[in-house]
Amino acid sequence: MDRSAREALQRGMSALADGDRSAFDAVFSALWPVLRRFAERALRDPAAAEDAAQSALVKVLSRAAEFDPGRDALSWALGIGAYECRTLRKKQARRREDLGAAPADAVPATSTPEDAAIDGDLQAAAAAVFGALRPADSETLLAAARGQREKSSLFRKRLERALSRFRKEWRARHGEE
Repeated sequence: MDRSAREALQRGMSALADGDRSAFDAVFSALWPVLRRFAERALRDPAAAEDAAQSALVKVLSRAAEFDPGRDALSWALGIGAYECRTLRKKQARRREDLGAAPADAVPATSTPEDAAIDGDLQAAAAAVFGALRPADSETLLAAARGQREKSSLFRKRLERALSRFRKEWRARHGEE
């Protein structure tokens, strides 16, 4: 977006913030292609990018009264666009989890026999380290892996300590890498 277009967007957003609804078309025309390109680069999926850009534009236009004319309009709109892209990515990740993503021990079809052997060795090494932990640490790590996390600071601290002990045991057996 060149300087004059950016200044026109700034004026349009300031007008919308002041309640001038005649600036709506100009703001929409200036922001839509920018938000769509931004979302396409962030998401790499045209359909998801379209959804994120639409959500961002709806939020920008519905929150126009909250816009501070002292701020840069393009930066404000792109910030909302970035938020929408992150939100969409999180929703997609949750959907994949809900649909039952491949089990952790499943080997992708594109992997080579060497990759499968390396994965097997890593899983065996992790199981050995896991078995060497105290039962309380093992239970905490299993609860976190299953998503049975408590929302308490006590659980977070137990998890932090269990992970620290796991790392320490891993390094003792397998080195720093």
